[in-house]
Amino acid sequence: MMDYRKLLRFPQKCAHSLINHPLGLFLLAGSLPFFGTVTAFAVMPGDKAASVPDVVVQTVTQRLALPEFRPAASNARYWRAEIIQRGDTLFRVLNRLGVRDSDARRFLASGPVSKDLLRLKTGASISVQTNDDGDLFGLSFLNDDENGEKVLVALTLDKGQWQASADPVETDTIDTLRTVGIRGSMSSSFARAGIPREVTAQLDDVFADRLDLDKLVNGDSVRLVYETLLYNGSPIATGRILAAEVTHDGHIRQAFYVAHDSESGAYYDEQGQPVRKGFSRQPVSNYRISSGFGTRYHPILRSLRMHEGVDYAAAAGTPIVAPADGVVKSAGWQGGYGKAVEIRHSGKLATLYGHMQGFAAGLKAGQVVKAGDVIGYVGSTGRSTGAHLHFEVKVNGQPVDPATAALPAQGLTTAQLTQFRKDRQIMSSKLALLDGVPLVLAQKD
Repeated sequence: MMDYRKLLRFPQKCAHSLINHPLGLFLLAGSLPFFGTVTAFAVMPGDKAASVPDVVVQTVTQRLALPEFRPAASNARYWRAEIIQRGDTLFRVLNRLGVRDSDARRFLASGPVSKDLLRLKTGASISVQTNDDGDLFGLSFLNDDENGEKVLVALTLDKGQWQASADPVETDTIDTLRTVGIRGSMSSSFARAGIPREVTAQLDDVFADRLDLDKLVNGDSVRLVYETLLYNGSPIATGRILAAEVTHDGHIRQAFYVAHDSESGAYYDEQGQPVRKGFSRQPVSNYRISSGFGTRYHPILRSLRMHEGVDYAAAAGTPIVAPADGVVKSAGWQGGYGKAVEIRHSGKLATLYGHMQGFAAGLKAGQVVKAGDVIGYVGSTGRSTGAHLHFEVKVNGQPVDPATAALPAQGLTTAQLTQFRKDRQIMSSKLALLDGVPLVLAQKD
């Protein structure tokens, strides 16, 4: 019979011999990979005994109820601005600004101002006061009245009723700094850079005697400081250019505005010399300027208006002469202007004379006039508070300040020249701020 206890002692003796043999540990270490191989084969996935059963995955979809969203209540009101697009109506703009339909319709039906004043002008800016719920509380925008002047339409909701304010509107004026690189034409570059048309027309007029801005080419640049009029923090109008620098073909031309008095002024170069010569004559003699170009409070309509000309207070019947050669464009009644004459002096420049008592004998459209020719007489026709001449200058149809565009330029006195040098340094430092600002480029079509 076999002794199983001997068989059990056999591996024990072998292990003891391997451990005590000088080469035993070496042989044991060398055999480990073979044992590992055997173990690996023992757990290979192909072994039925070691296989893992397939896991069944089940997708469960359950609709969960979210808590009701309730925005925090807010009584804050906000002014929002929008540029009028072609074909816009006031109702369409109000809806685009998030004003509730019911409020917009109620406002339009209430008729606080004439429908003519509610006609929006393409490119103009409208400011609307609303809250988070889209309730309408106020709006303001500039528009043209029948006299051709800019009027600020400002309306507010007071105790559920819409009212047009008859009091002077508080406004602020800030300096706006812009730089434009010319790509294509000057006009398209300025338009694409967002420069107001009034500024473009002013700049064209300021340098008219020294440089045709239509000749600006790719690589030229313009730097500007001009006034922006704010109402309730939103821009509503553009004032005059205070400083301008045009770089063309490597040459730099500068112009700085100098006020002669509260109603008039002119542009001078860096040496203090007039940038423009102006017309050779004044349209009237023995006058005083009673109202200059720009924003003012209208004495009859009791509202803030953009005065687009210069008023010469003079005795009724004082002769009015053409300040430069031109062709009569029209002579007749023009709404709030009363009896008025328009003269075209060039392809870009035109003048208008309003509130006239009467016209020169035989004056009619198409007639050629020379500088100094009498075209009419000072009066008070139309919307006028007294005898005076309303004189306008337009460049490409855009009104500009007659004091800087057409009136004969005057030299600076010694005292004025000293003050000019100080003011020029201030404006030059503002233009210098634009050195590190990337040019606003407008690409060709």
